[in-house]
Amino acid sequence: MAKKTKINRLSNTINFVGIAVEGFNWYAYQSKNKKLIYASIAITSVGAVLDFYTALKSPRKFAKVFSTFTLASTLFSTVKRLKSIRNEAENRR
Repeated sequence: MAKKTKINRLSNTINFVGIAVEGFNWYAYQSKNKKLIYASIAITSVGAVLDFYTALKSPRKFAKVFSTFTLASTLFSTVKRLKSIRNEAENRR
């Protein structure tokens, strides 16, 4: 079994925390707590960047390609979520 690096462990921990924040926001607030939404977006983005960084060091091309697509989709969904939050705020005014 390969030895995991510290940054890989940190990335896994951050990804787990992001999932936990999303789950708590869904359970406690039906995903309507904006502070938790922003925290989740930030945590998820950092996790995706760390995953991408660790994949760049991998000798396998598949890991690099998969991580690139994962990072792109995460950033795309982050921008989409931020736009929808701003639109909701504008519609409430």
